[in-house]
Amino acid sequence: MKKSIAVLMSLLMLFALLVPAYAAKSEDLPYPDSRFFDYRDYRIHYRVLKAADEKDQILFLHGFAASTYCWNNLAAILTENGYTCVLVDLPDFGFSSRETAQTVRLPREDIIHALMTALSDRPWYVAGHSMGGYTALAIAQKYPESVKNLLLYSTAGNNGLFGLLDPLTTNPSTAKSVGRLIEAIGKNPFFVRMIMFWATQDKAYLEGYDYEALMAPYRIEGTGEGIVYSLSTHTKTDYEAVAKMSPMLFLNGSRDLVCPPTERINLRSALPEGSVDTVMEGAGHMLIESRAEETAAITLDFLSKNP
Repeated sequence: MKKSIAVLMSLLMLFALLVPAYAAKSEDLPYPDSRFFDYRDYRIHYRVLKAADEKDQILFLHGFAASTYCWNNLAAILTENGYTCVLVDLPDFGFSSRETAQTVRLPREDIIHALMTALSDRPWYVAGHSMGGYTALAIAQKYPESVKNLLLYSTAGNNGLFGLLDPLTTNPSTAKSVGRLIEAIGKNPFFVRMIMFWATQDKAYLEGYDYEALMAPYRIEGTGEGIVYSLSTHTKTDYEAVAKMSPMLFLNGSRDLVCPPTERINLRSALPEGSVDTVMEGAGHMLIESRAEETAAITLDFLSKNP
């Protein structure tokens, strides 16, 4: 009996030691500059790169399958040049919360706008890459008072094609099964390397690339399922509203195999007067990473002309 009590006490002591250790680990921030914002059913991960002598502020929204990591190179340069950069993980990506069948799902623009107004009462430059461009456009469409200008990279307007998938993306059974496939791909180094080469078209840039930074979020429980649900939450682009917006930067790569030129036709034809429409020769879809210095130069020139 005494032996049993001693064993039980030892186990309880071990548990007492492990729980604080686990709790500390679970509270570790993904990045030193990480922060979290709670809104309704969502917990949004974001990072703040504060400029020493701030000229203005830019909010960054990543594309499909990505996270705040994709902005590291570009944001570092812009921060050095006086722009405070806030990098945001959209729901279901990076280190933001995952949507489930029980989540009261909200349009991306409502969630991100709540974060924008919580952080500042001033309007923002809003940058969007690929799918993040859909959200950037939707924010400017619904909350024009909160947006100065849009910085759009490797993107197009949302023509509503995701809406055709609603019967699948809103079905819990389908979300789980398709989600498992997405997670398997996102955690497989071979597939991730293939995808990044397809997206960057730049073998030299990928030498020594930190693929672990891309794969880590896919190990979070519910990632794949959440990504499937996320496809039903993008607002269709109103091109008449786009034409009335402030001038925007529209930068694309000539070797972009992810977002082909045909997808950009409607947005390009609706660009507001004074917009900058530039194609970077030889650049792939991920020009914000692989060609960050050139992207920064074009961006800084646009910002200087649209203060």
